[in-house]
Amino acid sequence: MYLRNLWNKWWRKCFSKKKKIFWKLNIVIVEIENSREILIPGDFNSRTGKNINNLVVVPYGEEVINDSGDRLIDTCKKNWLKILNGYFQHKWIHQYTWHWDTRELRSIIDYIIARQTSGLKFQDVKVCRRMTVGSDHYLVNAKMLFLYGKNNAN
Repeated sequence: MYLRNLWNKWWRKCFSKKKKIFWKLNIVIVEIENSREILIPGDFNSRTGKNINNLVVVPYGEEVINDSGDRLIDTCKKNWLKILNGYFQHKWIHQYTWHWDTRELRSIIDYIIARQTSGLKFQDVKVCRRMTVGSDHYLVNAKMLFLYGKNNAN
């Protein structure tokens, strides 16, 4: 399994740096091919919206899409990945990953991404608000089953 956390302080600053980050991410994913599972948790500063009948972005998310969100969706489509945050319906308080309380702003910009054909069985993905680390971001928690054995269907 390839597990990579993605965070970059340049997300908000420069268009060319964003383009370079997504280009590098694409190269890493292509190099892995189908030899291992891919699990990418990270602060993408991307707003991907919601969509029905789509394998990358699904109906349980916020309405807004930004430039980084379009790039993230394109990268996921090219590499057969899915953004797991929207696969499970929750109250908004368990979906928003970022907040700025004094301005009453919140959004979903941190994601967990996996292959569309992943052998990992994800049971739930939601924000864990009780864990704080002095950040304006909340921890995104994924519950998954690790299957073992060749004939195990559970």
